[in-house]
Amino acid sequence: MSAEIERPFEGSGEDEIQQLHSLAYLVVSRQPHPRNVLEVAVHLEDSGYGNEAARALGFRDVFHLAEAVWERIPLYQTPEEIEKPSPIGWFRKAAEQYFRGVGYTAPWMMSVLMLFITRVALWSSLSASQEVATAVSLAFFTATVCAGAVSQVFALRALFYLGQNNWILFRWIATRAIVHGSAVSALVIALVFRFAIAPAYGPAYGNLFLEYALAIYLFQIALAPLYLLRRILGLAVTTAIALVITWFAIWNIERVNSGAYFGQAVQQAQILGLVIAGAGALIGVYSYAVLRSRRQLRRLLPEEIGDGPHDRAVRRAPIRVQIPRFLPVWRQLWPYALYGMGYFCMLFVDRIVAGVHFGALQGVHHYVYPPTYELTTDLATLELFPMMGFVFYFMTELSDRFLGWMMRYRVTESEGFHRTLLRFFITRVALLAVIGIAVGLAAPPVLLHLPATLIAPILVAGPPYQWALHLAALTYGVLPVGLFASQFLFFWGVRFASALAVWAGTLCGGLVAAMTVNGSDAYAVFGMVTAICVFAAVTVIVGIRTARRGDLQLYASY
Repeated sequence: MSAEIERPFEGSGEDEIQQLHSLAYLVVSRQPHPRNVLEVAVHLEDSGYGNEAARALGFRDVFHLAEAVWERIPLYQTPEEIEKPSPIGWFRKAAEQYFRGVGYTAPWMMSVLMLFITRVALWSSLSASQEVATAVSLAFFTATVCAGAVSQVFALRALFYLGQNNWILFRWIATRAIVHGSAVSALVIALVFRFAIAPAYGPAYGNLFLEYALAIYLFQIALAPLYLLRRILGLAVTTAIALVITWFAIWNIERVNSGAYFGQAVQQAQILGLVIAGAGALIGVYSYAVLRSRRQLRRLLPEEIGDGPHDRAVRRAPIRVQIPRFLPVWRQLWPYALYGMGYFCMLFVDRIVAGVHFGALQGVHHYVYPPTYELTTDLATLELFPMMGFVFYFMTELSDRFLGWMMRYRVTESEGFHRTLLRFFITRVALLAVIGIAVGLAAPPVLLHLPATLIAPILVAGPPYQWALHLAALTYGVLPVGLFASQFLFFWGVRFASALAVWAGTLCGGLVAAMTVNGSDAYAVFGMVTAICVFAAVTVIVGIRTARRGDLQLYASY
């Protein structure tokens, strides 16, 4: 790269130098303290100085122009308030981020704990009949797949608006994604009920499926904004409300019926808890977004709102918040919906195959809840509690280090940045793999020493289910690798790779499970192994390619 292209105005006339000073003043007027050259480039392009305008001024692209403007920005800045260094040390900060990530599993942990204590949780019951367990499981699968798609669409765009502290557009995307997504999800649930559930399971269990599917969907969607806003306490409170309502209703039934309760009453109590807690959480989050939106409007539009003193002698152009149309936004978001749906299909495909095989053994041609296999795989998922903290910490670490890397490496000379990024990605993947495998090896002996009343089916069923537990635990130890790699790709705006990975894992896992399940439904675990390993392998390979490529496409996600 020639010095003339990098600095075409050195030694040039006054008009050209003045142009750079004008652009520096323009950037500072928009953002008094830009953090790096990349932000300068964003503001220049947003003001109409894109690559075409940069070339007209003698620069190769907007990034080279931004570097020349960046050098002159200090001339137009007022000194920033000096920030005191944080007294929190590295270890304490890392521990806080780790336990925050573990806190995201609070709804799951609280439900499991309640199940062990009372034998009844939000949509689980250790005393449910096989028919009820089948209907509830299918409802859980359907609702979770739908909620996964909607949550991904909402989280991606809402996170972008939260980064801008734009609560007006946060409320806009929350309304559009959740309302429109829920309408589509209700249609999907209705179609599954009409063509797959009602004909095979009859009206009574079909209606139970419908009630649970809608209630579970509402509860999971209510948790999505709380996850995004990092309201760990809100997650815990929402789950606790659902559990308390459920157990209070069951306790009241037992009190009225002299210590006995009926299965149908327990099911209605669970649905009541899910619906009340889910609706309450949604109302609370939306009210919070409305409140923040009004505060932002008062700050942006004092003339119209009448908030605070202002000089009426000076005419100011009103600041407008441009609300986008949803259809163009949806064109950017649909791959993430595909990922959210496919991720849970990947996790459920082996269980569906095992249930279909279990039903075939009973002489029916549809899914029947396989209790021993479900217990085996559910126990193995408990090891994800500690592992999710590492995934959250490593993604937070990436976000924290990103700006430092931007300050260290020039945008137009990004080889060093890509080497640093690749080293970070590979080391974190390796750490997750080592920790996950270690936890996967250590978890089964601990799980097999739980009270016999909880794991009796596995002990009675014999060795196939016990080594299936070992294999499932080891596989779930690998899952965080794929989760971290997929989040890494989302961080850089790589849209299709993660969706391709989960659907490739789903198809391969379903095929392997169908080929191996004939001996016993315990062999469906090979489908789980295949699905998760394919997912992790594809996302890691694409993540390495993304980290090492030397073009400027990575910066488009900023």
